[in-house]
Amino acid sequence: MTDIGLSSPILIDDSPSRSQINQTFTTSSIENMLKRKDNRKEFTVIENSQKKSSSAWATFGFPARLIENGTYERIHGFASCFQCKTTYTFHSDGSGSTKHLLRHVCSKSALSSEHYHEGPLGKLFKSKKTTSVTLNSKDSTKIKDDLTKWICTSIRPFNIIEDLGLRNVLQTAMDFSRKYPDLDSSQLLVTPTTISKNVHQLAEQYRSLLQPILIEQAANSCLCLCPDLWTDKYRKVNYLGLTAMFANKNYELILLDLCCCEYQEVDKSGDSILQAIRRQLDLYGLTSYMDNNKIVFTCDRGPNILKALKGKFILSLVHSLKIKLIY
Repeated sequence: MTDIGLSSPILIDDSPSRSQINQTFTTSSIENMLKRKDNRKEFTVIENSQKKSSSAWATFGFPARLIENGTYERIHGFASCFQCKTTYTFHSDGSGSTKHLLRHVCSKSALSSEHYHEGPLGKLFKSKKTTSVTLNSKDSTKIKDDLTKWICTSIRPFNIIEDLGLRNVLQTAMDFSRKYPDLDSSQLLVTPTTISKNVHQLAEQYRSLLQPILIEQAANSCLCLCPDLWTDKYRKVNYLGLTAMFANKNYELILLDLCCCEYQEVDKSGDSILQAIRRQLDLYGLTSYMDNNKIVFTCDRGPNILKALKGKFILSLVHSLKIKLIY
């Protein structure tokens, strides 16, 4: 099922025990009612009591409305975040997909420090905690209009505003504005050349942070790597990609792109591919673990990749399942 827009109206009928009134709800109207503070708590988010396999239901439930007998009646056709109340359209008749729910980044989600001890991976990708402030109507309209003009003028996808990187950049800019009251926005922006040069410096920094995490996983034979080769059909440039997969202490699947670099070997023979893979693993101090068969590989069973990984433990089923889950 394709994702449905956030403001698609859905017509529902109230319970037969009540007067038959047709009422139209939208995701926006439900969000506003869920965020409304009143002692009666007319609207709330209830858990999905049906048999569920998606991890999205740890964050999402169904919006519901209080009825006469003191119980809540579900508003069909929607799913809402327990924390921030963000609401999406969702049909639970077997045709619904939770892919758009899984992409949701909750602005209010935070694990209790009493029950959660942050590890090195969590510290590496931790977002800044911010206090919630509500804009007035005029300012809210202004920022909405500016975002809309930017997206339309530069032909950017609408969901770019949900990008976590954009939010982090905006938050950094706001932090700087408090530190430097007369700061001009032009002082925050750098040239494309500066960004290009900084990619290498930042990549080295992140490799040094990831290296002990990956080595720990490899030492315990818990690290799986997925190499892949492909060609840019327009420029005819060959690329090598390497993805690391492992489960953290909370049994969550972690996927890390270790590289996406130009393939510079003379050919695509097994020996050449192996050298290219080893060169990338050496950046993380993982070559010795590969030599000692402490790393598991998964691939699409391409003959050249299989030759390169001859003698290594290869799980082709994992790659097949991954492809099926993605597509």
